[in-house]
Amino acid sequence: MRRRRVFWYNYSVMYQTPFFITGETGNNTFSFHRRQSPKLYVPSLIRGGIVDVRVGSNVMFEDFDEQNQLRSCVGLEHFVRTTHPRTGKPVVIVDNHNHVFYFWHEARSQNHLQNGSTLIHIDQHKDSREPEKWLTCKESTDLKTVFDYTNFELNVGNYISPAIKTGLIGKVKTIAGEADLKQFHPQKHDSLIVNIDLDFWAPEMDYIDHNLSIRKTQEWMLHADLVTIATSPFFIDQERALDTLRCLFSNTNHLVAYNHV
Repeated sequence: MRRRRVFWYNYSVMYQTPFFITGETGNNTFSFHRRQSPKLYVPSLIRGGIVDVRVGSNVMFEDFDEQNQLRSCVGLEHFVRTTHPRTGKPVVIVDNHNHVFYFWHEARSQNHLQNGSTLIHIDQHKDSREPEKWLTCKESTDLKTVFDYTNFELNVGNYISPAIKTGLIGKVKTIAGEADLKQFHPQKHDSLIVNIDLDFWAPEMDYIDHNLSIRKTQEWMLHADLVTIATSPFFIDQERALDTLRCLFSNTNHLVAYNHV
């Protein structure tokens, strides 16, 4: 019986220690001057499995909702680095979605991704707004610079465009509805990132066939060179998000590779 190959990243020093964002920067810019003592927690990264993805006790995102009520959202206890159970390819799970920008560039530095990668973006939101400051291609090769840019310049809505600017992302396919789930097939030769926001399974998205969305996402994950997943505490209840996460990683043995076009 062939043993699956496990693709571990070399450990980076980034995200080894939790910290707070206290200035008017990154995700902390949202309603900064309307919030009392605004600060956001960024947890440490651990190596583990899906069972190690747990809700923590610190506020990771805070903003006013559509009813003008301040929502202080608790995120993950730790970010988790794991592997896909079928392919052994890298999987990283975070809470606020902008953190995946760092892990994409880390994966490129370890030759798990190529420049011009295809991004399948499964999300309620496009996350494609432009940041105030751009990272240069040269700067994107220094992981400490990428880490600082990820946490202190980017936010949950603007991390994809700079990854295109750095050359890492060549093509983006946003999965926003049932038609997208049925129609998109990445090319066989693509370097592929599957980027999942668990808010795609929030209650307001229940009009999309649940079994279809889970199955197609599982199929794309099976062919990904890197899977990044955000639990997005402002946009979905975290227990519901973790239930969906467990669903995505269960019953994968029946999956058959899609036909490339």
